[in-house]
Amino acid sequence: MIFIKLAVSSKTTFMLQYKDINKLSELKNGFTHSWVEPDFIFRSLKCFSFSGMNKELSLLKTKGYGFDWIMSMLITMPFIGVKTVNGLSTLVQARKDVFYRIKNNSSISWRYILWLFAVKFNKIANQEYDNERVKCLIFDDSTLQKTGKLIEKASYIWDHVQHKCVIGFKFLLMGYWDGTSFIPLDFSLHREEGQNKEKPYGLRKKDLKKQYKKKRSSATHAYDRAKEADDSKIVSMLKMLKRAVAHGFRFDYVLVDSWFTCEALVDAVLGIKNQVTHLIGMYKNGKTFFTFRDKQQTYSQIRNCQGTPKRCRKLKLYYHQAKVKLKGKDLQLFFSKQGKNGKWKVILTTDTTISFIRLIEIYQIRWTIEVFFKESKQLLALGKCQSNDFDAQIADLTITMIQYMLLTIRYRYDTYESKGALFDQVKEQIIQQRLNERLWGLFVELVQLLANLFDGIDEMELFEKIVTDELTMRKLTKMFQLINESYEAA
Repeated sequence: MIFIKLAVSSKTTFMLQYKDINKLSELKNGFTHSWVEPDFIFRSLKCFSFSGMNKELSLLKTKGYGFDWIMSMLITMPFIGVKTVNGLSTLVQARKDVFYRIKNNSSISWRYILWLFAVKFNKIANQEYDNERVKCLIFDDSTLQKTGKLIEKASYIWDHVQHKCVIGFKFLLMGYWDGTSFIPLDFSLHREEGQNKEKPYGLRKKDLKKQYKKKRSSATHAYDRAKEADDSKIVSMLKMLKRAVAHGFRFDYVLVDSWFTCEALVDAVLGIKNQVTHLIGMYKNGKTFFTFRDKQQTYSQIRNCQGTPKRCRKLKLYYHQAKVKLKGKDLQLFFSKQGKNGKWKVILTTDTTISFIRLIEIYQIRWTIEVFFKESKQLLALGKCQSNDFDAQIADLTITMIQYMLLTIRYRYDTYESKGALFDQVKEQIIQQRLNERLWGLFVELVQLLANLFDGIDEMELFEKIVTDELTMRKLTKMFQLINESYEAA
């Protein structure tokens, strides 16, 4: 289920309301054989000019091995079937300590390395593209579960998927959608202190004392990353946003879910200079007062005085829209629900000229970050590192994101760009695409029927449960594959 192509236009988008998703066959295939050949990563790194990206890092050596060689080995691991550094040391002459020293090195700026790759990716992938494609910055978090309480900075955190507390980290990610692909740009790891003073971070005090601790100089990059673990995710998100602008990334919209939509983010987005950028985010703060029709009202009060909702036939949604002000800032609120008995959802945007359909089309791009979480955990072992050293946790996540970027750029050119004007030039592929669209449409219709049949079930929540459940998705993928194979055989 690798690298789902999400085509955002007036006709195609990835969401339940749209049934003509592009290239569903991509759900069934992972890496091709040519991608997992031993020299795949080395050729890809050459494309990124890795050895020359940072001369200081290239000069960094451990036991006679250059940084670029060690990094190449670490990046190659999942493609040669190696899960741990111990397994890697059995294939090369370098001992495991060579790799551990790099991952535990507090002086290496892993954030800087990731930005080097992200900037290079953006330059390679978009040098020939027009500027009409919608580009988005996306924020979301995910749970990285760990197996040990001794891991530095680990805490008990609430996992909304499992509906229970687990030991690990909250992984906050900022990603970039360039109109064709999603890539990770920046991230931070966070722990949750909890409300029980007798159990700080959800741990017994004796367990907290046993946790691995490492002294770091305040002048090192690792010191800042370790300190960041106790910052709020909102604070970290705003810092990442500034870094994206500083690194020259241009984006039309910032997309977030309800947890991150706040006044501070509204101010930050509206304060971006030298480019027109807007915020689109789900909103759930029912205590905020907006200025509407010269009155201070909550969004519930605004919705209740709207009268009969409009019906969007294309999306099969009922909706209201209202232009409001928040402390002098012009905003627009959209209220939507599915069916007459559906639950109202609120989307806030700083774009006061956008239509309802366009708003939904763009907001659906936020699903690309969910795809990243799914694919990276499933295929690249995102967050599986069990090292007690927090520096190694940061290094491991950075390496995983670099792997994802390398695969993404290779996938784009091997599958699409390098073969000309996409797959639709070939008749058989067009027929296959249409078959996939019909199959996907049937699945979407089934989800909608189930949601309508069982009153109170939210269609999007049902769809998300299906997509995030690995066993269900494997069965669904196999079902589509069998149908495709039957069609091809006929």
